[in-house]
Amino acid sequence: MKHLIPLCTAALIAATSAPAAPLCDAFASAETMPSKYRKLAPVLSDGPADWIITADQMKTDYAPDAEAAALLAHIAAAFEARGTRLAIVMAPPRPVVAGQDKLDALAGGDAGYDVAAVTASFGQMIDTVRSAGIIAPDLAKVATGDAALRASYYYPHDTHWTPQGAAFSAVALAQEVLAAGLPAFAGSTLTLPDPAGPEAHAEKGSLAQMARAVCGAEIAKVTHQIPVFAKGDLGLLDDTGARPRILLAGSSFSNRYQNDAYRVAEAISGALGADVVNHSVSGGGAIGALEGVIASGLLDAEAPFDLVVWELPYTQGLRSVGMLRQLLGALEFSRDRAVHAAAQADGSGKVKVALKGADARLLAFEAPSAQLTRMKVDLRFVDGSKTTLSLARSAHVPAGLRSDWWAVSLAGIAPGTLSSATFRYDADAVQAGSAIRVY
Repeated sequence: MKHLIPLCTAALIAATSAPAAPLCDAFASAETMPSKYRKLAPVLSDGPADWIITADQMKTDYAPDAEAAALLAHIAAAFEARGTRLAIVMAPPRPVVAGQDKLDALAGGDAGYDVAAVTASFGQMIDTVRSAGIIAPDLAKVATGDAALRASYYYPHDTHWTPQGAAFSAVALAQEVLAAGLPAFAGSTLTLPDPAGPEAHAEKGSLAQMARAVCGAEIAKVTHQIPVFAKGDLGLLDDTGARPRILLAGSSFSNRYQNDAYRVAEAISGALGADVVNHSVSGGGAIGALEGVIASGLLDAEAPFDLVVWELPYTQGLRSVGMLRQLLGALEFSRDRAVHAAAQADGSGKVKVALKGADARLLAFEAPSAQLTRMKVDLRFVDGSKTTLSLARSAHVPAGLRSDWWAVSLAGIAPGTLSSATFRYDADAVQAGSAIRVY
């Protein structure tokens, strides 16, 4: 891709070892930050045109453990059982793209973040995902493999990729899809974009808003051209219905300002010559959009999608076993399954269901209210051990993609080893008498 130089009308500051002067002293500690931004501290920064990097972006471990890896394989198989393949797209950590010299300069010394080690951990995650049977480009290699793309992949004062970053990430996805040899894409060829398209996007930036609120710093918008993918010529007798069909379920990276400002769906469509339906949800978290399209029955249409693209933020990752069991539960849930045990939610906010002797495969909790956004499930085993699963939903998920049921898969847990499951929830957000089922 080195011959395709991404163009940017606002140049980003190159990596340097010169010490930085933070935008304001309040960025240094959570104690000096307003409550709205406290969880983002400490914040690394320099001048108004330079990078702003918050603490939540500085996670260092991305490699899923053995349980998470096994759940990813179950998830991949569940999609294939529906006649489609799953792809995962995760933008690389912003600190990795900024680079070690830049991070250390912003920190005024050692940033306490090893870019090489984090890059390796991100690569291990991609290897695990691929081993599970899921298509996945390594976007850390894409973003850092070309100097010009690295300089324009991310906005310096926003958490999201630019249209340039989105377009070349779509190209990397397309390369992986074509290499996978999916029958629906047998006639497809890779299309590369013209980086200097006629349209541009000016980004004000969420981190610029924080800088203004906390430091009183005014940061100018950054403008990037939107790459253009050439459209193939169609004759009057060409069958447009023969194009592959892709469902995109992602985060704000694919639904910025609720309208896909960075043209992610357009880029995937252009790179692969496919029809893309975008059901991404800004603020939907890691699985909000994907769980929603599953629960709504969009995957069970008469003509299945040839590919489902799950785009999720690197700040979420794939290490949460609770998140993966929740997603797999949505794939496995059906009210027609035989019920092993049942209970009802009450006003205590805590209900225990006995599982000893039951071959429990799935737990389901009925919660018609959209007010319930978090739940914990304590799984106790006959040997006395316990594990807690954290489940979450976003209120930003549209009503048409919401389900009244929260489902938790017990895949991989040996039959007969569970003694009980305890649901802990906000009693004010759950109607008393709501059903709890064990399948």
